[in-house]
Amino acid sequence: MKKLKKRSPKELWYTIRHIKDSDTLYSYILESLSLLLGEIEASIFIWESSDTILKSQKIIRSKVLQDGDETILLNKNSPLWSFSTGTNDLYTDKERQSTICYALRTEGEFLGMIRITLLKKKKFSLENLRNINNLCADLSIAIQNIHLFMQNEKHVRQLRASFEITANIVQSLHLEKLLKLIANSIITHLGFDRVRLYIIDQKEHFLRGKISRDIRGSLISLENEYYPLKSGIHPLVDHTLGKTETSIHENFRDIIDFVPLKIKNIVVGLLVIDNIISQQKITPDETTTIHSFAGQIAMAVENARLFEKIEELSITDSLTELLVKRHFKQKLKEEIYRSKRYKTNLAIFLIDVDNFKPINDTHGHPFGDIVLKSIADSIKNVLRQSDFACRYGGDEFMICKLSIKEENAVQIGQRLLESVLNTKPVPESGSLNLSISIGIALFPENSDNIEEVIKKADEALYYAKENGKGQICGYWQIKNK
Repeated sequence: MKKLKKRSPKELWYTIRHIKDSDTLYSYILESLSLLLGEIEASIFIWESSDTILKSQKIIRSKVLQDGDETILLNKNSPLWSFSTGTNDLYTDKERQSTICYALRTEGEFLGMIRITLLKKKKFSLENLRNINNLCADLSIAIQNIHLFMQNEKHVRQLRASFEITANIVQSLHLEKLLKLIANSIITHLGFDRVRLYIIDQKEHFLRGKISRDIRGSLISLENEYYPLKSGIHPLVDHTLGKTETSIHENFRDIIDFVPLKIKNIVVGLLVIDNIISQQKITPDETTTIHSFAGQIAMAVENARLFEKIEELSITDSLTELLVKRHFKQKLKEEIYRSKRYKTNLAIFLIDVDNFKPINDTHGHPFGDIVLKSIADSIKNVLRQSDFACRYGGDEFMICKLSIKEENAVQIGQRLLESVLNTKPVPESGSLNLSISIGIALFPENSDNIEEVIKKADEALYYAKENGKGQICGYWQIKNK
Protein backbone atom coordinates (compact mmCIF):
# COMPACT_ATOMS: atom_id res chain seq x y z
CA MET A 1 0.00 0.00 0.00
CA LYS A 2 1.41 3.39 -0.95
CA LYS A 3 1.96 5.95 1.79
CA LEU A 4 -0.21 9.04 1.35
CA LYS A 5 1.46 12.44 1.46
CA LYS A 6 -0.23 15.28 3.34
CA ARG A 7 -1.42 18.11 1.06
CA SER A 8 -1.86 21.80 1.78
CA PRO A 9 -5.22 23.48 0.94
CA LYS A 10 -3.52 25.33 -1.93
CA GLU A 11 -2.10 22.10 -3.35
CA LEU A 12 -5.48 20.41 -3.04
CA TRP A 13 -7.25 23.29 -4.79
CA TYR A 14 -4.72 23.41 -7.66
CA THR A 15 -4.59 19.64 -8.25
CA ILE A 16 -8.35 19.07 -8.12
CA ARG A 17 -9.02 21.73 -10.74
CA HIS A 18 -6.50 20.25 -13.18
CA ILE A 19 -7.59 16.59 -13.10
CA LYS A 20 -9.26 15.64 -16.40
CA ASP A 21 -10.82 12.24 -15.67
CA SER A 22 -13.40 11.25 -13.07
CA ASP A 23 -11.73 8.10 -11.70
CA THR A 24 -8.50 9.96 -10.87
CA LEU A 25 -10.48 12.82 -9.32
CA TYR A 26 -12.55 10.57 -7.03
CA SER A 27 -9.46 8.64 -5.91
CA TYR A 28 -7.59 11.87 -5.13
CA ILE A 29 -10.50 13.31 -3.11
CA LEU A 30 -10.98 10.15 -1.04
CA GLU A 31 -7.25 9.87 -0.32
CA SER A 32 -7.25 13.53 0.75
CA LEU A 33 -10.19 12.91 3.08
CA SER A 34 -8.33 9.96 4.58
CA LEU A 35 -5.34 12.23 5.27
CA LEU A 36 -7.56 14.89 6.86
CA LEU A 37 -9.73 12.61 9.01
CA GLY A 38 -7.68 9.47 9.71
CA GLU A 39 -9.35 6.04 9.60
CA ILE A 40 -12.55 6.44 7.55
CA GLU A 41 -14.93 4.73 5.20
CA ALA A 42 -16.02 7.17 2.49
CA SER A 43 -17.90 6.97 -0.81
CA ILE A 44 -18.52 9.39 -3.66
CA PHE A 45 -21.96 9.10 -5.27
CA ILE A 46 -23.07 10.68 -8.56
CA TRP A 47 -26.69 11.70 -9.16
CA GLU A 48 -28.51 10.11 -12.10
CA SER A 49 -31.62 12.24 -12.35
CA SER A 50 -33.34 10.16 -15.04
CA ASP A 51 -33.49 7.17 -12.67
CA THR A 52 -33.55 9.26 -9.43
CA ILE A 53 -30.65 7.30 -8.00
CA LEU A 54 -27.30 8.03 -6.39
CA LYS A 55 -24.68 5.66 -7.78
CA SER A 56 -21.44 4.97 -5.92
CA GLN A 57 -18.34 5.64 -8.06
CA LYS A 58 -15.45 5.08 -5.64
CA ILE A 59 -15.03 4.00 -2.02
CA ILE A 60 -12.13 4.08 0.46
CA ARG A 61 -12.00 1.77 3.48
CA SER A 62 -9.05 2.12 5.85
CA LYS A 63 -6.96 3.76 3.10
CA VAL A 64 -7.81 1.06 0.52
CA LEU A 65 -9.52 2.34 -2.66
CA GLN A 66 -12.14 0.28 -4.51
CA ASP A 67 -14.74 0.83 -7.21
CA GLY A 68 -18.19 1.58 -5.85
CA ASP A 69 -21.05 -0.89 -6.17
CA GLU A 70 -23.86 0.74 -4.16
CA THR A 71 -27.02 2.39 -5.47
CA ILE A 72 -29.36 4.60 -3.40
CA LEU A 73 -32.86 5.32 -4.67
CA LEU A 74 -34.07 8.80 -3.69
CA ASN A 75 -37.78 9.29 -3.08
CA LYS A 76 -39.87 11.43 -0.75
CA ASN A 77 -39.43 8.91 2.05
CA SER A 78 -35.63 9.01 1.85
CA PRO A 79 -33.77 11.08 4.46
CA LEU A 80 -31.60 12.35 1.57
CA TRP A 81 -34.57 13.57 -0.50
CA SER A 82 -33.80 17.17 0.51
CA PHE A 83 -30.47 16.90 -1.38
CA SER A 84 -32.27 16.47 -4.71
CA THR A 85 -34.75 19.30 -4.01
CA GLY A 86 -31.95 21.69 -2.99
CA THR A 87 -33.34 22.41 0.49
CA ASN A 88 -30.42 20.87 2.38
CA ASP A 89 -26.73 20.09 1.81
CA LEU A 90 -25.79 18.23 5.00
CA TYR A 91 -27.27 15.11 6.57
CA THR A 92 -26.08 13.62 9.87
CA ASP A 93 -27.07 10.12 10.89
CA LYS A 94 -28.93 10.62 14.19
CA GLU A 95 -28.10 7.14 15.43
CA ARG A 96 -24.46 7.30 14.34
CA GLN A 97 -22.95 10.75 14.84
CA SER A 98 -19.84 9.38 13.16
CA THR A 99 -21.58 9.29 9.74
CA ILE A 100 -22.41 12.35 7.61
CA CYS A 101 -23.49 12.98 4.00
CA TYR A 102 -22.56 16.14 2.08
CA ALA A 103 -24.33 17.24 -1.11
CA LEU A 104 -22.23 18.09 -4.16
CA ARG A 105 -23.72 21.08 -5.93
CA THR A 106 -22.72 23.87 -8.37
CA GLU A 107 -24.90 26.86 -9.18
CA GLY A 108 -27.88 25.11 -7.61
CA GLU A 109 -27.48 21.92 -9.68
CA PHE A 110 -27.34 18.70 -7.62
CA LEU A 111 -24.41 16.54 -8.81
CA GLY A 112 -24.11 13.86 -6.12
CA MET A 113 -22.85 13.44 -2.58
CA ILE A 114 -20.04 12.24 -0.33
CA ARG A 115 -20.81 9.91 2.59
CA ILE A 116 -18.16 9.69 5.32
CA THR A 117 -17.96 7.43 8.37
CA LEU A 118 -15.29 7.86 11.07
CA LEU A 119 -13.98 4.45 12.08
CA LYS A 120 -12.06 5.43 15.23
CA LYS A 121 -13.84 8.61 16.37
CA LYS A 122 -17.40 9.08 17.52
CA LYS A 123 -17.98 12.59 16.25
CA PHE A 124 -16.81 15.14 13.64
CA SER A 125 -15.14 18.30 14.94
CA LEU A 126 -16.03 21.76 13.63
CA GLU A 127 -12.66 21.87 11.90
CA ASN A 128 -13.43 18.51 10.26
CA LEU A 129 -16.71 19.88 8.95
CA ARG A 130 -15.08 23.06 7.59
CA ASN A 131 -12.41 21.01 5.76
CA ILE A 132 -15.00 18.64 4.32
CA ASN A 133 -17.18 21.55 3.22
CA ASN A 134 -14.23 23.17 1.38
CA LEU A 135 -13.24 19.88 -0.23
CA CYS A 136 -16.82 19.23 -1.41
CA ALA A 137 -16.98 22.70 -2.95
CA ASP A 138 -13.74 22.05 -4.86
CA LEU A 139 -14.96 18.59 -5.91
CA SER A 140 -18.27 19.99 -7.21
CA ILE A 141 -16.46 22.50 -9.41
CA ALA A 142 -14.07 19.80 -10.66
CA ILE A 143 -16.96 17.46 -11.56
CA GLN A 144 -18.60 20.26 -13.52
CA ASN A 145 -15.32 21.05 -15.28
CA ILE A 146 -14.82 17.40 -16.26
CA HIS A 147 -18.39 17.30 -17.55
CA LEU A 148 -17.74 20.39 -19.69
CA PHE A 149 -14.41 18.92 -20.86
CA MET A 150 -16.12 15.67 -21.89
CA GLN A 151 -18.83 17.62 -23.71
CA ASN A 152 -16.14 19.49 -25.64
CA GLU A 153 -14.34 16.22 -26.46
CA LYS A 154 -17.61 14.75 -27.67
CA HIS A 155 -18.24 17.81 -29.82
CA VAL A 156 -14.79 17.44 -31.40
CA ARG A 157 -15.48 13.74 -32.11
CA GLN A 158 -18.80 14.68 -33.70
CA LEU A 159 -17.10 17.24 -35.94
CA ARG A 160 -14.49 14.67 -36.98
CA ALA A 161 -17.21 12.13 -37.73
CA SER A 162 -19.16 14.69 -39.75
CA PHE A 163 -16.05 15.67 -41.73
CA GLU A 164 -15.08 12.05 -42.44
CA ILE A 165 -18.59 10.95 -43.41
CA THR A 166 -18.89 13.96 -45.73
CA ALA A 167 -15.47 13.18 -47.23
CA ASN A 168 -16.47 9.54 -47.79
CA ILE A 169 -19.65 10.66 -49.51
CA VAL A 170 -17.65 12.81 -51.92
CA GLN A 171 -14.90 10.22 -52.50
CA SER A 172 -16.79 6.95 -53.00
CA LEU A 173 -19.39 6.12 -55.62
CA HIS A 174 -19.26 2.37 -55.00
CA LEU A 175 -22.15 1.47 -52.65
CA GLU A 176 -20.53 -1.45 -50.81
CA LYS A 177 -17.34 0.46 -50.12
CA LEU A 178 -19.25 3.61 -49.17
CA LEU A 179 -21.27 1.75 -46.53
CA LYS A 180 -18.09 0.23 -45.05
CA LEU A 181 -16.49 3.67 -44.79
CA ILE A 182 -19.58 5.20 -43.16
CA ALA A 183 -19.90 2.38 -40.61
CA ASN A 184 -16.21 2.64 -39.76
CA SER A 185 -16.43 6.45 -39.31
CA ILE A 186 -19.40 6.18 -36.94
CA ILE A 187 -17.73 3.51 -34.78
CA THR A 188 -14.34 5.28 -34.73
CA HIS A 189 -15.52 8.80 -33.90
CA LEU A 190 -18.85 8.40 -32.10
CA GLY A 191 -18.00 5.34 -30.04
CA PHE A 192 -21.10 3.16 -30.40
CA ASP A 193 -20.68 -0.59 -29.92
CA ARG A 194 -22.17 -1.57 -33.28
CA VAL A 195 -23.53 -0.07 -36.51
CA ARG A 196 -25.79 -1.88 -38.98
CA LEU A 197 -26.94 -0.60 -42.37
CA TYR A 198 -29.98 -1.73 -44.35
CA ILE A 199 -31.08 -0.54 -47.81
CA ILE A 200 -34.55 -0.59 -49.35
CA ASP A 201 -34.77 -2.58 -52.59
CA GLN A 202 -37.53 -0.61 -54.32
CA LYS A 203 -37.79 -3.09 -57.19
CA GLU A 204 -38.34 -6.13 -54.95
CA HIS A 205 -40.01 -4.09 -52.17
CA PHE A 206 -37.68 -5.53 -49.52
CA LEU A 207 -35.50 -4.16 -46.73
CA ARG A 208 -32.11 -5.76 -47.34
CA GLY A 209 -29.21 -6.01 -44.91
CA LYS A 210 -25.87 -4.71 -46.14
CA ILE A 211 -23.17 -4.48 -43.46
CA SER A 212 -22.48 -4.62 -39.73
CA ARG A 213 -19.41 -3.14 -38.02
CA ASP A 214 -18.67 -3.31 -34.29
CA ILE A 215 -16.20 -1.73 -31.88
CA ARG A 216 -14.08 -4.93 -31.82
CA GLY A 217 -13.34 -4.49 -35.54
CA SER A 218 -15.65 -7.23 -36.81
CA LEU A 219 -17.03 -6.49 -40.28
CA ILE A 220 -19.97 -8.74 -41.15
CA SER A 221 -22.11 -8.95 -44.28
CA LEU A 222 -25.88 -8.82 -43.63
CA GLU A 223 -26.76 -9.90 -47.18
CA ASN A 224 -28.73 -12.89 -45.82
CA GLU A 225 -31.10 -10.54 -43.96
CA TYR A 226 -34.04 -9.36 -46.04
CA TYR A 227 -37.59 -8.55 -44.97
CA PRO A 228 -40.75 -7.67 -46.95
CA LEU A 229 -41.71 -4.03 -46.47
CA LYS A 230 -44.91 -4.82 -44.57
CA SER A 231 -45.82 -3.54 -41.14
CA GLY A 232 -45.61 -6.17 -38.39
CA ILE A 233 -43.15 -8.42 -40.23
CA HIS A 234 -40.09 -7.33 -38.22
CA PRO A 235 -39.16 -4.42 -35.87
CA LEU A 236 -36.53 -3.26 -38.42
CA VAL A 237 -39.23 -2.89 -41.07
CA ASP A 238 -41.60 -1.16 -38.65
CA HIS A 239 -38.96 1.46 -37.80
CA THR A 240 -38.15 1.89 -41.51
CA LEU A 241 -41.82 2.56 -42.16
CA GLY A 242 -41.99 5.02 -39.25
CA LYS A 243 -43.92 2.72 -36.90
CA THR A 244 -41.94 3.84 -33.83
CA GLU A 245 -44.44 2.36 -31.41
CA THR A 246 -43.16 -1.12 -32.37
CA SER A 247 -42.35 -3.21 -29.32
CA ILE A 248 -38.73 -3.40 -28.21
CA HIS A 249 -37.76 -5.30 -25.10
CA GLU A 250 -37.55 -2.82 -22.21
CA ASN A 251 -33.94 -3.86 -21.46
CA PHE A 252 -32.87 -2.65 -24.93
CA ARG A 253 -34.94 0.52 -25.26
CA ASP A 254 -32.18 2.91 -24.13
CA ILE A 255 -29.26 1.18 -25.86
CA ILE A 256 -30.59 0.90 -29.44
CA ASP A 257 -31.50 3.67 -31.88
CA PHE A 258 -33.17 3.19 -35.27
CA VAL A 259 -32.44 5.97 -37.78
CA PRO A 260 -34.43 5.95 -41.06
CA LEU A 261 -32.39 7.27 -44.01
CA LYS A 262 -34.61 9.76 -45.85
CA ILE A 263 -34.42 12.03 -48.90
CA LYS A 264 -37.35 14.47 -49.02
CA ASN A 265 -39.45 12.18 -46.80
CA ILE A 266 -38.68 9.16 -49.00
CA VAL A 267 -36.99 6.41 -46.98
CA VAL A 268 -34.08 4.69 -48.76
CA GLY A 269 -32.68 2.65 -45.87
CA LEU A 270 -32.18 2.22 -42.14
CA LEU A 271 -29.20 2.85 -39.87
CA VAL A 272 -29.19 0.97 -36.56
CA ILE A 273 -26.78 1.83 -33.75
CA ASP A 274 -26.55 0.03 -30.42
CA ASN A 275 -24.54 -0.41 -27.23
CA ILE A 276 -25.46 -4.06 -26.66
CA ILE A 277 -21.90 -4.92 -25.58
CA SER A 278 -21.23 -2.09 -23.11
CA GLN A 279 -24.88 -1.58 -22.02
CA GLN A 280 -24.20 2.19 -22.01
CA LYS A 281 -27.30 4.29 -22.57
CA ILE A 282 -27.41 6.25 -25.82
CA THR A 283 -27.72 9.88 -24.74
CA PRO A 284 -30.10 12.44 -26.30
CA ASP A 285 -27.04 14.34 -27.62
CA GLU A 286 -25.75 11.19 -29.35
CA THR A 287 -29.20 10.55 -30.82
CA THR A 288 -29.35 14.11 -32.16
CA THR A 289 -25.87 13.78 -33.70
CA ILE A 290 -26.49 10.49 -35.49
CA HIS A 291 -29.88 11.69 -36.79
CA SER A 292 -28.18 14.80 -38.20
CA PHE A 293 -26.05 12.54 -40.44
CA ALA A 294 -29.02 10.57 -41.76
CA GLY A 295 -29.80 12.91 -44.66
CA GLN A 296 -26.18 12.95 -45.84
CA ILE A 297 -25.95 9.16 -45.69
CA ALA A 298 -29.25 8.75 -47.54
CA MET A 299 -28.08 11.10 -50.32
CA ALA A 300 -24.78 9.22 -50.60
CA VAL A 301 -26.60 5.88 -50.90
CA GLU A 302 -28.83 7.20 -53.67
CA ASN A 303 -25.87 8.74 -55.54
CA ALA A 304 -23.96 5.44 -55.34
CA ARG A 305 -26.97 3.46 -56.58
CA LEU A 306 -27.51 5.92 -59.45
CA PHE A 307 -23.84 5.61 -60.40
CA GLU A 308 -24.10 1.81 -60.42
CA LYS A 309 -27.18 1.99 -62.68
CA ILE A 310 -25.31 4.23 -65.12
CA GLU A 311 -22.31 1.91 -64.93
CA GLU A 312 -24.51 -1.05 -65.86
CA LEU A 313 -25.37 0.57 -69.20
CA SER A 314 -21.87 -0.08 -70.54
CA ILE A 315 -19.75 -3.23 -70.87
CA THR A 316 -16.32 -1.75 -70.19
CA ASP A 317 -15.19 0.92 -67.77
CA SER A 318 -14.23 4.05 -69.73
CA LEU A 319 -11.14 4.80 -67.61
CA THR A 320 -9.50 1.37 -67.20
CA GLU A 321 -10.99 -0.43 -70.24
CA LEU A 322 -11.68 -3.42 -67.98
CA LEU A 323 -15.15 -4.99 -67.80
CA VAL A 324 -17.78 -3.27 -65.68
CA LYS A 325 -19.00 -5.29 -62.71
CA ARG A 326 -22.36 -6.24 -64.23
CA HIS A 327 -20.80 -7.74 -67.35
CA PHE A 328 -18.04 -9.39 -65.29
CA LYS A 329 -20.64 -11.16 -63.12
CA GLN A 330 -22.53 -12.31 -66.20
CA LYS A 331 -19.34 -13.90 -67.61
CA LEU A 332 -18.62 -15.36 -64.17
CA LYS A 333 -22.00 -17.13 -64.14
CA GLU A 334 -21.14 -18.71 -67.50
CA GLU A 335 -17.74 -19.88 -66.24
CA ILE A 336 -19.28 -21.32 -63.07
CA TYR A 337 -21.64 -23.36 -65.22
CA ARG A 338 -18.67 -24.70 -67.22
CA SER A 339 -16.65 -25.40 -64.07
CA LYS A 340 -19.46 -27.44 -62.55
CA ARG A 341 -20.04 -29.32 -65.77
CA TYR A 342 -16.39 -30.17 -66.45
CA LYS A 343 -15.32 -30.32 -62.76
CA THR A 344 -12.69 -27.62 -63.07
CA ASN A 345 -11.96 -24.74 -60.71
CA LEU A 346 -11.35 -21.00 -60.80
CA ALA A 347 -9.89 -18.29 -58.57
CA ILE A 348 -11.31 -14.90 -57.63
CA PHE A 349 -8.78 -12.14 -56.94
CA LEU A 350 -10.12 -9.04 -55.17
CA ILE A 351 -7.66 -6.11 -55.37
CA ASP A 352 -7.71 -2.80 -53.50
CA VAL A 353 -5.35 0.16 -53.93
CA ASP A 354 -3.62 0.99 -50.64
CA ASN A 355 -3.99 4.55 -49.34
CA PHE A 356 -5.74 5.73 -52.48
CA LYS A 357 -7.60 8.60 -50.76
CA PRO A 358 -4.35 10.36 -49.68
CA ILE A 359 -3.11 10.03 -53.28
CA ASN A 360 -6.24 11.77 -54.53
CA ASP A 361 -6.06 14.40 -51.79
CA THR A 362 -2.37 15.13 -52.39
CA HIS A 363 -2.11 14.95 -56.18
CA GLY A 364 -5.70 15.53 -57.30
CA HIS A 365 -8.32 13.34 -58.98
CA PRO A 366 -6.83 13.49 -62.51
CA PHE A 367 -3.62 11.99 -61.12
CA GLY A 368 -5.70 9.41 -59.21
CA ASP A 369 -7.28 8.37 -62.51
CA ILE A 370 -3.79 7.91 -64.02
CA VAL A 371 -2.87 5.67 -61.06
CA LEU A 372 -5.98 3.51 -61.53
CA LYS A 373 -5.30 3.17 -65.26
CA SER A 374 -1.68 2.12 -64.60
CA ILE A 375 -2.87 -0.57 -62.13
CA ALA A 376 -5.43 -1.77 -64.66
CA ASP A 377 -2.57 -2.12 -67.19
CA SER A 378 -0.62 -4.22 -64.66
CA ILE A 379 -3.69 -6.43 -64.22
CA LYS A 380 -4.02 -6.92 -67.98
CA ASN A 381 -0.40 -8.15 -68.05
CA VAL A 382 -1.21 -11.14 -65.79
CA LEU A 383 -4.35 -12.16 -67.71
CA ARG A 384 -4.36 -15.16 -70.01
CA GLN A 385 -6.73 -15.27 -72.96
CA SER A 386 -9.28 -17.23 -70.90
CA ASP A 387 -9.11 -14.88 -67.86
CA PHE A 388 -11.13 -11.70 -67.39
CA ALA A 389 -11.13 -8.75 -64.98
CA CYS A 390 -13.29 -5.79 -64.00
CA ARG A 391 -13.18 -2.52 -62.17
CA TYR A 392 -15.23 -3.69 -59.18
CA GLY A 393 -15.58 -0.27 -57.52
CA GLY A 394 -13.82 3.08 -57.22
CA ASP A 395 -10.34 1.72 -56.49
CA GLU A 396 -11.16 -2.01 -56.34
CA PHE A 397 -10.58 -4.57 -59.09
CA MET A 398 -11.58 -8.21 -59.51
CA ILE A 399 -9.97 -10.95 -61.59
CA CYS A 400 -11.30 -14.38 -62.52
CA LYS A 401 -8.60 -16.88 -63.47
CA LEU A 402 -9.60 -20.33 -64.68
CA SER A 403 -8.11 -23.73 -63.79
CA ILE A 404 -5.74 -22.55 -61.07
CA LYS A 405 -4.46 -23.95 -57.76
CA GLU A 406 -3.56 -22.23 -54.48
CA GLU A 407 0.21 -22.02 -55.07
CA ASN A 408 -0.22 -20.72 -58.65
CA ALA A 409 -2.74 -18.12 -57.48
CA VAL A 410 -0.27 -16.78 -54.90
CA GLN A 411 2.53 -16.66 -57.49
CA ILE A 412 0.35 -14.68 -59.91
CA GLY A 413 -0.67 -12.34 -57.09
CA GLN A 414 3.01 -11.81 -56.25
CA ARG A 415 3.78 -10.92 -59.87
CA LEU A 416 0.95 -8.39 -59.81
CA LEU A 417 2.15 -6.91 -56.51
CA GLU A 418 5.69 -6.46 -57.85
CA SER A 419 4.40 -4.98 -61.10
CA VAL A 420 2.42 -2.32 -59.21
CA LEU A 421 5.30 -1.60 -56.83
CA ASN A 422 7.54 -0.86 -59.83
CA THR A 423 4.90 1.28 -61.53
CA LYS A 424 5.48 5.00 -62.06
CA PRO A 425 2.19 6.40 -63.39
CA VAL A 426 4.05 9.52 -64.56
CA PRO A 427 7.84 10.19 -64.49
CA GLU A 428 7.63 12.68 -61.58
CA SER A 429 5.82 10.17 -59.32
CA GLY A 430 8.95 8.27 -58.34
CA SER A 431 8.35 8.69 -54.59
CA LEU A 432 4.70 7.62 -54.71
CA ASN A 433 5.27 4.14 -53.15
CA LEU A 434 2.21 2.73 -54.88
CA SER A 435 0.97 -0.62 -53.54
CA ILE A 436 -2.08 -2.88 -53.57
CA SER A 437 -3.58 -5.54 -51.30
CA ILE A 438 -4.99 -8.77 -52.73
CA GLY A 439 -7.50 -11.28 -51.36
CA ILE A 440 -7.96 -14.64 -53.12
CA ALA A 441 -10.61 -17.37 -52.82
CA LEU A 442 -11.13 -20.53 -54.88
CA PHE A 443 -14.19 -22.19 -56.43
CA PRO A 444 -15.19 -24.84 -55.44
CA GLU A 445 -12.45 -25.43 -52.81
CA ASN A 446 -13.50 -22.56 -50.53
CA SER A 447 -17.18 -22.68 -51.47
CA ASP A 448 -19.39 -24.07 -54.24
CA ASN A 449 -21.44 -20.85 -54.18
CA ILE A 450 -19.85 -18.06 -56.22
CA GLU A 451 -21.29 -15.25 -54.06
CA GLU A 452 -19.72 -16.94 -51.05
CA VAL A 453 -16.41 -17.20 -52.91
CA ILE A 454 -16.48 -13.45 -53.59
CA LYS A 455 -17.34 -12.82 -49.94
CA LYS A 456 -14.40 -15.00 -48.83
CA ALA A 457 -12.05 -13.17 -51.20
CA ASP A 458 -13.28 -9.93 -49.58
CA GLU A 459 -12.54 -11.37 -46.11
CA ALA A 460 -9.04 -12.30 -47.24
CA LEU A 461 -8.55 -8.80 -48.68
CA TYR A 462 -9.73 -7.24 -45.40
CA TYR A 463 -7.23 -9.42 -43.51
CA ALA A 464 -4.42 -8.31 -45.84
CA LYS A 465 -5.35 -4.63 -45.37
CA GLU A 466 -5.61 -4.93 -41.59
CA ASN A 467 -2.27 -6.72 -41.28
CA GLY A 468 0.08 -4.38 -43.06
CA LYS A 469 -1.27 -3.82 -46.62
CA GLY A 470 0.84 -4.38 -49.74
CA GLN A 471 0.41 -8.15 -49.50
CA ILE A 472 -1.53 -11.19 -50.73
CA CYS A 473 -3.82 -13.27 -48.56
CA GLY A 474 -5.64 -16.44 -49.62
CA TYR A 475 -8.84 -17.33 -47.79
CA TRP A 476 -7.42 -20.78 -47.05
CA GLN A 477 -4.66 -19.05 -45.06
CA ILE A 478 -7.05 -17.35 -42.61
CA LYS A 479 -10.05 -19.68 -42.34
CA ASN A 480 -8.53 -21.55 -39.38
CA LYS A 481 -7.25 -18.43 -37.56
